[in-house]
Amino acid sequence: MEKKIRTLKPEEIEVRVNQVTSKGCQLLLYKDSRCDKRILDETFGINGWKNRYEEIKGNLFCIISVWDDEKKQWIDKEDCGVESFSEKQKGEASDAFKRACFNIGIGRELYTRLHYFATVPTQNVSTDPKKPKYELINKYEKFSVSEIFVNEETEKIEKIKIVDSKKKVVFNYGYSGLTEMITPEQIKQLHTILSKKEGLKENVYKQLGITSSKELTYEKAKAVIEDLKKKVK
Repeated sequence: MEKKIRTLKPEEIEVRVNQVTSKGCQLLLYKDSRCDKRILDETFGINGWKNRYEEIKGNLFCIISVWDDEKKQWIDKEDCGVESFSEKQKGEASDAFKRACFNIGIGRELYTRLHYFATVPTQNVSTDPKKPKYELINKYEKFSVSEIFVNEETEKIEKIKIVDSKKKVVFNYGYSGLTEMITPEQIKQLHTILSKKEGLKENVYKQLGITSSKELTYEKAKAVIEDLKKKVK
């Protein structure tokens, strides 16, 4: 029987800040190679998988092989890595390994197209008023996933909560009882309305104090869409 790769647990998902704006910060979710190795051991056994590296046309590829007991042969999955800025070879090898693990099925839910935006305190640290540069007021703030639900058939995240170091929810998608972020359907609906009139998008964003519709909450987006429907025909 084919061995099923389980979905990631909340504590296995790493969260880092990707970009900081005047309204908060954009977050990125990822897994590390230690997580991949644990799941490979758990699924296939410590002797049921192996990996090697090959350089092909200047790119470093990682090949992960898992043992198929029914076919009595090794099955390969591979991918190439991207160099890191700090440790070129080590970073490229680690990235290749993690990408190959994605191909096996570890952490595919992280490809779910969600915009993780946390509304948290930020400050402008630029001395040039024309070129603002924002940082978190608490530059040592750490974020983590507290809850997650993945549809195993579609391999998509259907519910997720992200919290700060004080366990305060800064992002919620799919869970009721908390402030939920704008949905993909609302984004599409809002962009359709805003495209009907030249300059409307810029004016609405300026009034709302946002740079992207993805910064809106579900309830706020709902109210904005309803209001625009009455004004824009």
